[in-house]
Amino acid sequence: MAGPQAESHAMSQGARMSVRTLAPTIPTLCRLLDREEAACQALLETVLEERAAIRNLAVTEFHPINCKRLVVLESLQALAQEREALVRHIALQHALDPTTTIHGLIDVLAVPESIGLRERYDSFVSIVKMVRAEIKRNVALIEGIRGVLDQALSAGAAIAPEGDVYNGDGQHSQGATTNLLIHQQG
Repeated sequence: MAGPQAESHAMSQGARMSVRTLAPTIPTLCRLLDREEAACQALLETVLEERAAIRNLAVTEFHPINCKRLVVLESLQALAQEREALVRHIALQHALDPTTTIHGLIDVLAVPESIGLRERYDSFVSIVKMVRAEIKRNVALIEGIRGVLDQALSAGAAIAPEGDVYNGDGQHSQGATTNLLIHQQG
């Protein structure tokens, strides 16, 4: 073989060798994705705990939940950085574009080698989407509660009739503008 056909055959052989030499890194990447998925599952649990606290208006539970969430988010950040560094290392080691993503890496791998990695990545992405959807539901609940509270507070905000009312400092005020739901007449 000579000319372009030989060059193409050599490149194809080189690509296959590269794919074969990627094989030892696949289990490392799979374990990393498993850890990321577990961290996302922990994040989902905090989101569901938060929802229960929102529904029960258990304000005192928010701080501990947010502390747990912060730890999980820091863990997820570290795992994402570790994954990106591993993918970048693999890309550089095998003469791939250094900006190759995990998707690009999966696409370079032959089908048998990529199946487990693709399944793990898809599972991880699925739980990430679920967490985002649940967070949106919590935000909607909080906004709904905020709207109800705003309406309740504004419903009582009127100029009080010529009577004695207490202002925000606890002092008597004649005919002051006040929220009658918060400030009681004395």
